[in-house]
Amino acid sequence: EEEESNSKNQRNYWLQDCVLSLSPTNDLMVIANEQKAVFLVPKWKHSDKGKEEMQYAVGWSGSLNVEEGECVSSVLCIPLASQKRSSTGRPDWTCIVVGFTSGYVRFYTESGVLLLAQLLNEDPVLQLKCRTYEIPRHPGVTEQNEELSILYPAAIVTIDGFSLFQSLRACRNQVARAAASGNENVQPPPLAYKKWGLQDVDTIVDHASIGIMTLSPFDQMKTASNIGGYNAAIKNSPPAMSQYVTVGSNPFTGFFFALEGSSQPLLSHVALAVASKLTSALFSAASGWLGWKSKHEEEPAQKQKPKVEPATPLAVRFGLPDSRRHGERICLSPCNTLAAVTDDFGRVILLDVTRGLAVRMWKGYRDAEVGWIQTVEDLHERETEKMDFSPFGNAQGPSRVAQFLVIYAPRRGILEVWSTQQGPRVGAFNVGKYCRLLYPGYKIMGLNNVTSQGWQPQTYQICLVDPVSGSVKTVHVPFHLALSDKKSERAKDMHLVKKLNTLLKAKTSDLDLIEAEAKELILDIKYPATKKQALESILTSERVPLSSLTNITQTLMDNLKKQELECVDEGLLQFCANKLKLLHLYELVSKLNSQSIQKDTSPSDNDLAKLLRLEEKDFHRLQTLLENYKKENTQTTLQSADEKDDVLSVKTFLEYLEYEKDVINVKNMEDGEYVALGSFFFWKCLCGESSTEEICHALESAGFSPQILLSLLLNLWLSKEKDILDKPDSVSCLHTMLSLLSKMKVAIDESWDTQSVSPWWQQMRTACVQSENNAAALLSAHVGHSVTAQIIDSVTEKKVSHL
Repeated sequence: EEEESNSKNQRNYWLQDCVLSLSPTNDLMVIANEQKAVFLVPKWKHSDKGKEEMQYAVGWSGSLNVEEGECVSSVLCIPLASQKRSSTGRPDWTCIVVGFTSGYVRFYTESGVLLLAQLLNEDPVLQLKCRTYEIPRHPGVTEQNEELSILYPAAIVTIDGFSLFQSLRACRNQVARAAASGNENVQPPPLAYKKWGLQDVDTIVDHASIGIMTLSPFDQMKTASNIGGYNAAIKNSPPAMSQYVTVGSNPFTGFFFALEGSSQPLLSHVALAVASKLTSALFSAASGWLGWKSKHEEEPAQKQKPKVEPATPLAVRFGLPDSRRHGERICLSPCNTLAAVTDDFGRVILLDVTRGLAVRMWKGYRDAEVGWIQTVEDLHERETEKMDFSPFGNAQGPSRVAQFLVIYAPRRGILEVWSTQQGPRVGAFNVGKYCRLLYPGYKIMGLNNVTSQGWQPQTYQICLVDPVSGSVKTVHVPFHLALSDKKSERAKDMHLVKKLNTLLKAKTSDLDLIEAEAKELILDIKYPATKKQALESILTSERVPLSSLTNITQTLMDNLKKQELECVDEGLLQFCANKLKLLHLYELVSKLNSQSIQKDTSPSDNDLAKLLRLEEKDFHRLQTLLENYKKENTQTTLQSADEKDDVLSVKTFLEYLEYEKDVINVKNMEDGEYVALGSFFFWKCLCGESSTEEICHALESAGFSPQILLSLLLNLWLSKEKDILDKPDSVSCLHTMLSLLSKMKVAIDESWDTQSVSPWWQQMRTACVQSENNAAALLSAHVGHSVTAQIIDSVTEKKVSHL
C-alpha cells in the first residue's frame, strides 16, 4: 500500500518538476523538462458528456537542446501585437522564449521553428521575466518601457522591448521568405540590451524589474547624503533610475538602482537560425541542425562561441539582511509598488518596493506559489456619496483599483486570496496538492500609448493548472471584497445576501420566521441590483411556500413605491410587478385545479359523432380504427401519463415563464418541460375535472397569446395518448377548449378568407403531422375540423343576417 501511494504521488507530482508557461492570451502553453518540450494549443473538442469545450492539444513536441548537456531552465510565452489597423485585439503570433543552463536564450515560433539564439552570459539562465506596456493610471506616474529581463547567477540582462519586437518580426519574416523562395536573406536589426553585474550579494535565485523611477526631492537629498556625505552635491532635477529587486541570501532581499545614462546599451548581432538555402530547417530547427551545410563544414562554426560582452558593475544599494533566511521567489504587483517574496522558512513576505520595507508576513506557507489580481471598480456599482460641502452634489471620480494577493499552499492543497496591504482573507479554495499557479505579470508586447487605446485584449491575470483533473482554472475577484470598511454599503449588502442564503438553507420548520427575517433582510439591502439578486434567491428556493413568496415580493414592491420618485429603480419595480403577476397566476390556476366541478354525463356515441360532424358509419369506422391501434400498441409505443404531471412547483413555474411588455412568453424548454407546463394548465380541464371557461379566461387575462396556449394544449394532448384513449370524454373537452381558444382576440385573423389557409389552423396541422402518436393526432385533427366548420357556419350566419 505504501509503494502504491508513493507511485501515485510521483505520478501526480510530475508537473512540479517541469518548466511551465501559459500565454496571457491563453492561446499557447509550453511544458518543458530537461531537453524536451511540448507546445500545446487550445482547440474546440467534444467532451465525454457530449458538450463542446476548449481542450489543449499538442501542436509541437521535440528536443530543444543544441549544446551538449544543456537543459531548459526557464520559459516564457509572449504574445506579439498585430501591426494591422483592422486587428480585433488578438495577438498576431506568440513567441516562445527559452532559457538554457548553457546561458543561451533562444526564440521559437508556435510550430517549434528556431528564430534566433543569443549567448549574453555564459552562466545558466535562472529566470526569464517580461514587462509589457501599460497606460499610466495617473499623470504623474512614469511611463514604463517594454523589456525582457534575463537573470543569471551574478548578472541581469534587460533587452529593450521595441528592439526585441522588431528583431522577432524580422526573423519570422525571414523564415517565411526562406521557406517560400530560398533566395532572399535580410539581416534583422541588432538587439539593444543592458547587462548589469550584481555585486555584494552571495546568491540570487529570482528577481523583479521594477522599471524606471524618479526620486522625490527629499529622497534625492537623503540618498545623496548617505552616499556622498554631508557635503554631497545635489542636482537640480532628480535622476531617473531603473530599479531591480533580487531575492536569495546575504542579503535576503537586495535593492539595486541603475542610473539612466550611466551605461550605454550594447548591440548584439542577431544569430539567425535561418539562411538563404533553408531546406529542412523549418522542421528540424528545434534539434539544432540547420540543414544546408555538411557536417564537417559546420563543426568549426559550432565551436566558435559568440563574443560575450562584460557586465557593468552594479552594487547593491541596500537590502533586508537576514543571514539565516533564503529567498525563493519574488512576484511584483501590477501597480509596481508591492512585491510578494517566499522563503525557505515557509513565510510569504509583502514588500513595499518604493520604501524598501517588509510591511506584512504570512506564516505556514512552505513551498508556496504567489501571484496577483488587480480588480478595477465598476462605476455603475459604486456607492454615490453625497458631499454637503461640494457644490457639485454627488462626486464620483475615476474608478478605483484594488490589489489582491493569491497564495497557493501545495502542502495544504489550498488557494487563498488576500486583500492587500493589511486586508483580510477574502477567499479560499481546496484545489489539491499537485497544482501549479501561473502568474505571467505581462500582457501583449508591441503596444504603445497610441495603439493600446483601441485594444481590448482578452487576457487572464492568474490561473491554476491541475494535473490530476487535467484542467486550467482562472481566478476572478469582485472589487467590493476590497472594501473592508464596516461603513461600506456594498460590503454590508453582500453580507446581507450571504445571511439570506444561509437562512434559506437553514433546517427549520418555522416558515413564518423565515418569511419575517427574509423581509427584514431584503429591505435592509441598499442597492437595487443586490435587492434583485436577493429576491431571485428567495424565488428560486424550494423551501419557501407560495404565500410567503407573494408576501415578500409585495412587501418589497410597496417599499419601493414609498420611496421618492427620483430614487426608485424602475427596473427593480417592474421586476417585482412581473413576478407578482406570475405568482398570482400560479395561485389562481392551482385554486381552479383544486376545485372539483360536477361532471356531466359521459357523451354517447351519437353525441360524439354529432360533435365531430361525422356520419354514424364514419364514426364507427373511426372507433374500430382506434381500438385496433390501441391493442397493437399497448406494450410498445403508448405513453402513460404521470400522475404528478399536473403538480408543478412554483419555483419551476417561475423558471418556465417570463414577462415582457405585459405579455407572457414561454422560455426555450425541453419537450418534457413543455408538456409539464401544459399539463399544469389544461390536464384537469381535459379530464373534465376543472372549469375550461375559467382557466382560459384566467390565462388570457394574464397575458398569454392564444398561439402559445394552443401550442401548450397540443403538446399535452399528443403526449398523453394512452390516457385520452381511455377517456372518451376528453374529446368533447378538447373541442370545448379549442373553441374557446379560437374565439380569443388575435387567434384567428378577422380578415381570414375561408377559402385560404389560416395560420391558426396551420399551426395545429403542423403539430399533428409532426407527432409520432398517430391516434392522438387523428383525434385532434377531427376536433379541429369540427371547430373550423362551426366557426365557418357562424361567420356565414352573420353575413346572411347582415343581408
